[in-house]
Amino acid sequence: MFLKRGANIAAFVEAPIENISTTVTKEDPYENIVQAAERLGIPIYLPESLKEPGLMDFLKKHDPHMIVVCGFQLYIPEVIRKLPPMGIINFHSSLLPRHAGMHPGFFTIYYGDARSGMVIHYMDEGIDTGDILYQSDVPVKKGDTIASLYDRIWDSSGPLIGKLLEDLENNTLPRKPQLKEKYFYNYELSPEDFELDFRLPAEVLYGRVCMLPGKFYITVGGEKYFILKCSVIEQPASGRKYELRKPYGYREKLVFLTPRDYLRIDRMEKDCKKIDPLSLAEEKFY
Repeated sequence: MFLKRGANIAAFVEAPIENISTTVTKEDPYENIVQAAERLGIPIYLPESLKEPGLMDFLKKHDPHMIVVCGFQLYIPEVIRKLPPMGIINFHSSLLPRHAGMHPGFFTIYYGDARSGMVIHYMDEGIDTGDILYQSDVPVKKGDTIASLYDRIWDSSGPLIGKLLEDLENNTLPRKPQLKEKYFYNYELSPEDFELDFRLPAEVLYGRVCMLPGKFYITVGGEKYFILKCSVIEQPASGRKYELRKPYGYREKLVFLTPRDYLRIDRMEKDCKKIDPLSLAEEKFY
């Protein structure tokens, strides 16, 4: 988008691709930075560490007025942050200060957020805590995958880039402090994060399964069962005197009680073999 809008890109710096952590499962249809640099004849540096002396030599050689960061997963030290006179700005795909840190798209869906967007902010010593220049706002849709949400967010960033380049040219860049009391940091994922928590509404759990089918699981009798497909079933008008985490048969389907509605398990597997969900039901009701 920067190139299409005529931005003057002096050089690229990219972390080693094999070290990038991602929750997106589809193949990226776009050329990566290394490929773009080669095609355009723009210098590129791939450091193993941002403390490499060669990196500072490379940056000073190209004398950047501003450094723009997109999806760069290494912490940028102060000596580099102070180098460009107009600072360093970062593109972050969530509505900061919510979901700072890693995997913002994953955690947006994981927590059942209704909105997301792109935020362009100044970088400071914190993790995604710097003043905001611009932001977009997009809906999180039912059944979103991480890739479909990211596509929507990046599509919304085009006008922001145009505004950034215009304000950069006119030396009128805005800045608005983030609300520190709303800061919400994303930790790195662990296997336990993928067990479905039936203390949450069924709609939230449905969103988790949809974004990564086969990754989230339930535990029954000490065994893990991975969910390929599920549905949200409106709770019946009758009482809800059922046990949390207990698998029930309801209308010939396996369901779990949640604080709002039932989560119906439509397809699942164990040890890479399909399992009939209803076979796990410990009790049935109608």
